[in-house]
Formats: sequence, structure tokens, C-alpha cells
Amino acid sequence: MSVQPSLPAQNVLDIPEFADYNRLAVEIADPDNWAPWSVPDGWKLAEQDLQDFTSRWHGTIECDQLLDPEAPSLPLPASFTSSLSLLSILVRKSYVKMFNEVWERAMSSGGAIGALIIGQPGIGKTLFQYYLLVRLIQQKQPVLFSPDGDELYLFYDRRVYTGWLSKDPGLELPEPKVTPSKLFIWSLFDIREKKEPKLKLICRPCLPVQTASPDPCRYRIWVKERRPLVTGLPLWTRDELAQGLRHQERYHSLLVALQEVYGGPSQDQRDPLRIFPGMRTLLEEFKEDSVSPSPEDALDYILESAIDRFGYSARDVFRAVFDYDGITEDHKTAFSTEYTVLQKAVDALSHNRSADPDISDRLLVLIPVRRGPLMRPGWTVDFKSDWVARSMIAQLDAAEDAVIRQQIHLFRRVPEAVGMAGRFFEPLAHRYIANTSEDDPWHLINVVSNNADPPQFSVDRDTCVPGDVQFAKVKREVFRFQSIDDLSGNLKNNTYYIPKDPTFPLFDAFTIDLDHSKKSAVLWTLLITASRLHGGSSLGYMKVRQIIASLKNQLREGIPPAKTMKVAAGQSVATLLIKVNYLLVIPQDDDSPKVCWQFPKGWSKNCSRNDHRGNVYCLKISLADTNSLPPIS
Repeated sequence: MSVQPSLPAQNVLDIPEFADYNRLAVEIADPDNWAPWSVPDGWKLAEQDLQDFTSRWHGTIECDQLLDPEAPSLPLPASFTSSLSLLSILVRKSYVKMFNEVWERAMSSGGAIGALIIGQPGIGKTLFQYYLLVRLIQQKQPVLFSPDGDELYLFYDRRVYTGWLSKDPGLELPEPKVTPSKLFIWSLFDIREKKEPKLKLICRPCLPVQTASPDPCRYRIWVKERRPLVTGLPLWTRDELAQGLRHQERYHSLLVALQEVYGGPSQDQRDPLRIFPGMRTLLEEFKEDSVSPSPEDALDYILESAIDRFGYSARDVFRAVFDYDGITEDHKTAFSTEYTVLQKAVDALSHNRSADPDISDRLLVLIPVRRGPLMRPGWTVDFKSDWVARSMIAQLDAAEDAVIRQQIHLFRRVPEAVGMAGRFFEPLAHRYIANTSEDDPWHLINVVSNNADPPQFSVDRDTCVPGDVQFAKVKREVFRFQSIDDLSGNLKNNTYYIPKDPTFPLFDAFTIDLDHSKKSAVLWTLLITASRLHGGSSLGYMKVRQIIASLKNQLREGIPPAKTMKVAAGQSVATLLIKVNYLLVIPQDDDSPKVCWQFPKGWSKNCSRNDHRGNVYCLKISLADTNSLPPIS
């Protein structure tokens, strides 16, 4: 199925307060305001697909009706797609906002102020440049476009020309007919090498808009001289990743393979998933007795697993969907990094300085924090995903409390990395909950639901937890498990279950209160975190349902053994009752005005047989109370 061109309808030229900028844009778009330019030496006409691409978008202010309003797409010419492994790109909402900011700053400064868009590899900077190119062609703007800082494409007066700076550094560009002039050529470029861009890209009549990894050697000089708007793109959302996956070159071959696996018996004796390393093993975990998966369900599970393991950087997630094992092993190579080296990388990245890419690109994520329109953002640094964080922190499992506290202290010294410091709260909380024994139960705090689906629960300090809800404060035996299946038929009271798998979704530990006489059980699932907004993966719902199924089987079998009792005629057999409680565990010193747990999508799905839904509560733990607790074995 071909993808029709579609772009968001909002256009910066339609905004009244930009009226003055419109006049400058019209002047720039008028060929009569530029001196005659008759294709100087070094330039040649570009391939026909680029000419057609330009004709398609030139002056098309009114956008076509969207094929899918929730996932606007932009097809690219073959000359561009060969290097991207994409046939089209997803137009993210952040691209629209970024275009408006870049346009406003350029026009309001009369072409004096360009833009520097910083971000780690894989965040979507390059894709934004293609989107920006189309938006500028729509406004009939002259554009110098360079994907690597050397190969050039000049979009000028409805035509496209190509050239190479390495072959002809003195390539002539169109010049305004009258000088001095506010007229300018948009210069969109990236630099592959660790060096400053060539002067042709940043000097008048060009207005530079550079996308770059956080490495000052790629932009220090021109940024100091021209003081551009410095900004960054946000991470992708789960919905954007789901939409963007459809634009990947191998998407349809993967969907066909899944249809062979889940759509009925295949005539092919070979495994259709053999070309996707790790996928068969991954999908074995997807099996659930109460659910008959479809190819689309399987694809959602694969995507969810990739996000859960690698976070929200598009390149990592999309690569993992098609090569789960390979990308996993690639990231694992960084898990032996010493904490002193990691701290240096965090400090460098938080200040937009160069960090070891083997560490920063595999372990860390740089997130822009918007302070307002046209303002330079702040930055936060965190582990790339929960899997990465847990894998790194696992090195400290056997460490004394003092060592863990030292790591918390060191990361807290970097304001941009306070969130990373909070990650180290988990091992301390495990120790405290598992090793504390008192007569009174834990003091729980109530939460309030927004009644949405999926729900978000906010901590409410002013309301009390019902008296019949008690989380016993008893010393619990710690048991680390590899999978829920390993626990089948052997779940016990006063046991603190911690998953070994760092990708275990949604919760970090669980305990159970079994009452064999009443054929009932209470399952407490614990999420331990120091973040203000807590989330998780919908894959965790399946884990909860698996635990519920195991508890039901165990209660039916009467473990531990009970005396055999005959049921008289008309007498009902005791109904199995499994209650689920979710417990958000946060630091006592968290004074945030609003602490929330946003549950993932799927809250109301697949609940008929084993209902994973339940009540939610909060438990606050003081780090000071965790002194001198033994490490968890």
C-alpha cells in the first residue's frame, strides 16, 4: 500500500503575530530579489526524483487531507531513502513545534540567528531536517541542504542542483540583488566528522540550521560567533514509536512472518522468524493460556519489549524490533563500565560536552527540558531504560549501604542527573522492606484515581487507607526468581520475591499473603522508584495474571496439604479469592507536590479469567532508616 503525502495543517504563516515575518519570507521567495544565477561550475541538476519531489511541494501551503490523522507521514524521494532505510518518515508533533520556533527566530532576526538542534544519535534529528526541508520548499524558500556537511543539494527557483564541497570548496551560491540585505538561504546540515562545518554552510547569505550530537567540536566556533537558537528534540512517545515502526524498511516483511506464525498453518517448513534474531525466544514468553494472540498482538508485544529494554530512543527500539539479540549484546558491552567513568560521562553529557559514545549512547539518555518558547532548554541525564539502570545497579547488589549512598551522593552533585541518583534507591528499599520486623504494619498512604483507562493514581496525603488494608511489617525471606513459571506451586507467605531479569516489567518485587483455610490470597506488587511520575510496561499485566493463575492452582491443590473433606449435596465449594494490591514505594524525603503512577495501556484488557487490576497505595521509606541493613543475597 502506497503512503500518500500528508503534513499537519498548522502553518506558521497563518499565525497573525508572524505577519511581519511573512513579508520577509515573501521577499526571500521572489526570484526577482536575487541576482542572476546561471548554474556556475561545480553544480549540476539533481536526479529526476528530486525534481519531482520539489515540484510536488513547491508552494503547496494547503496540505493534503491526511491519510491517517493520528499518524501523518511524509514520503521521501529515492535519492534520500537509500541512506535512511526508510520509505517515508513520521511527522511528529514536536517537529511542527520545532519548525515554528526555528522559523520565528530566523525571520524575526532578519536572517541573523539560525538554530542548533542537539541530541543523541537516534533521536530523530536527521528526520526533522527532511521535514524542515519540505516545509521550507512549501514556502518557496531557497535551501542549501547537506546530510553530511559535504554533499550539497541546492533547492532554488523550483529546481534542485547537486555539488560537493570536497571537490569544489568555492561553489557559488545565489546572492541577493541588493546588498546589504536581509535575504538569506536556509542552510540545513549535519556533520558526520568531529569538526566544525565548512564556511560555505554558515556564512552569509546562508542561515545555518545544524543538527548535531552533543559535541562542541562540531559547532563551537560558529555558535560563539552567531549565537543561534540552541534547542533539542524530545524522546519519542510509545504511540510515536508504534506509528514510526510502520515506516521502517523491514516492517512489512516482519508482519508477513508474524502472519505465517499466528495466522494459521504455514506451508514453509522453515521458521519464518529465522531472519529476526531473538524474536522466536521473545515470543515464547508471550504465550498465555487465556489469550489467543493475533499477528498484531505479537507485533505490539515485540515493540513493547524493545521499549522496555532500550527506552524511547527511536533508533535503538527499531533496530531491536528486527534484531533483538544483536542490539541486546551490543548494549551489554557497556555494562562493565566503572562508576567513576560513568560519572564523567554523565557530567559531560549534562553540559553538552563530548562523552565516550560507547558509554553515553548505550547507557545514557539526554532529555531536553523546555523552559518556554524560543528559550534554551535545560537538560536531564538518565539511564536509557529500566533494564540498563537495573543492569548497572546490579553491580552494587552485594555492596554495603555506604557504597550505594556514595553513588547517590555523587550523582546528586550533578543537578541534571538527580533522577539517576534516585535509581539507587531501589536496592536500599528492598533491604529495608525485607529485613524490618515490627508489630505494627507499614504505614500506607492513599492514592486517588483519575478514573481514566488506563488510570493515573496521585498520592493523596490527606486521606487514610482503609483499616482492613494492612501490609505486614515482617522479616521476609528473599527469593530471586528467573520467571514466574519457576514459582509455580511454591508461592509462600513471608517471602520477598525479586526478579533476576532486569527487564521484568511494571514492578520490582512482590509478596503474597496466603490463607489456605479461606482459599484466598493477597498479591502485593511493589514499584520502587524516586521519580515523580512513575510508569511501567503493559507487559507487567501479563506477569500479574501469571502469578494469579499460579496462586489459584496452588489454592485448588490445597498446598500445604489439608484434610480431605466431602462436600454435601447442595453445599457450595469455597470460591477462590485473589486480591491484587499495587504499592508505590518512594523516598520519605520526596517533597514533590504531586507524585503519580500512570499505569500503561491495557488496564482493562484480558481480565476475564485472571484480573490483574487492583487497588493502589503508596509507601514512603526514609533513607536514614536503611542504615546498617545487610545486603540481600
